[in-house]
Amino acid sequence: MKLLLLPLFTFLLSVSLLAQAPAGYYAGTDTLSCANLKTALKKIISTSVKPGTYAGLWTQYALTDLKPRTVGTGSANVIYDIYSTVPGGTDPYQYTPITSQCGNYSGEGGCYNREHSVPLSWFGGNTSTNGTATDYNFIFPTDGKVNAEHANFPYGEVAVASWTSLNGTKLGTSAVAGLTGQVFEPIDEFKGDIARAFLYFVTMYEDNIPTWSANADASQSFGSTTFPGVKLPYLQMMLKWNDQDPVSQKEIDRNNGTYSHQNNRNPFIDSPQYVHRIWGGECPGLSILPVNIVYFTGKQSGKNVLLQWQVNKETDLARYIVEKSVDGSDYSSLAAMKADGSINYSYTDNVEYNTSSNVYYRLKKVDKNGVFSYSSVFKLNISSEKKIVVYPNPARNYIHLVTENYYSKPVEVLLTDALGRTVLYQSFVSINGQVDISTQNLLNGNYYLRVSTTEKAYSTNVLIAK
Repeated sequence: MKLLLLPLFTFLLSVSLLAQAPAGYYAGTDTLSCANLKTALKKIISTSVKPGTYAGLWTQYALTDLKPRTVGTGSANVIYDIYSTVPGGTDPYQYTPITSQCGNYSGEGGCYNREHSVPLSWFGGNTSTNGTATDYNFIFPTDGKVNAEHANFPYGEVAVASWTSLNGTKLGTSAVAGLTGQVFEPIDEFKGDIARAFLYFVTMYEDNIPTWSANADASQSFGSTTFPGVKLPYLQMMLKWNDQDPVSQKEIDRNNGTYSHQNNRNPFIDSPQYVHRIWGGECPGLSILPVNIVYFTGKQSGKNVLLQWQVNKETDLARYIVEKSVDGSDYSSLAAMKADGSINYSYTDNVEYNTSSNVYYRLKKVDKNGVFSYSSVFKLNISSEKKIVVYPNPARNYIHLVTENYYSKPVEVLLTDALGRTVLYQSFVSINGQVDISTQNLLNGNYYLRVSTTEKAYSTNVLIAK
């Protein structure tokens, strides 16, 4: 779970020693790789599986999705929710097993439910029938509100967030080249959990993936063939997440719980080396992965866009040329950067005077003989307005609102509690772009804040913790 950048084989060996798969469970896989290994694992994990019921997930969560309570009073252990846990910090809320099941909610902290990390709509799932839609391996207990925000969007990395949860999980426009539209991004500490659950899904149900890939919601994720079973940009991101966030004890405990619950396991938790043995660059159709760009992202921060890319190998590569377009058709060169053997590269582009709401970036990869090729195109919607800054959050006795674009204009503030009850509704006049709101009379808990003027409205969640 903790984000580590260890040498690949170092962490694979250390994690493998912790796995608790029954002796002989993966027999016959030692010499296999690529599509053959993927199919062999599919047979192993599906042959003796005994799918549980959808209702049975509640019971299993209370057994193997637990961590010690650190917030509030009640049960000694609470539900391990990846969308509210703050590793190394204070969780905004915690859930009592069984008691806090959904339920109705009006905001975060209301209740936890059962989230299909691969959305039901992607595969036409039916929770009344034991099978794919009740598979514990990829269905996590998560906050009801955050689950609803995830909806049917694919996972991704967010360039501009339209919504952010209290632990930093985001919904917004994609920051990964090759992925478009709205995406949902968990915090770094749980990206590996999500990646390994997804890779389990496309392995366990590989025979169905080509049919399911026709679903519009799944079209950027599922591949049209059983191997590799994943679209390349999405696969590149999943491999990145898997490597950056190694298997945690949380996942190992959950995997052992899976075996007791439905008699199968996630092989990528038991033996993480399977990931690169199946989807490594030497496999047919995947030679692009080690010699090309692993991922290419861009995020706006104020007046600038920070472009970043990572590579695994640079055989005979001379330089990268960063190119930009405002219409997705005509590109101009921004800069040339020498391929110096680095793993990570970055370039900052000033967009203060950008004349289009959208910009497109790509990388031209030029080898030492002058031969070149292009990366996937990254599209970014440029935000010309600064969001309202809310701090501190969590708050104690006050909240400051910095409204940089609203000098001397009336600012309407609405604050509601977790039950949707209005606790503050008032119009303020900002002084030098700032509004101060007293929270001394408010109880500890989660609140929904909406700030609006005649031109714009902005909303966010605020935690009061005195």
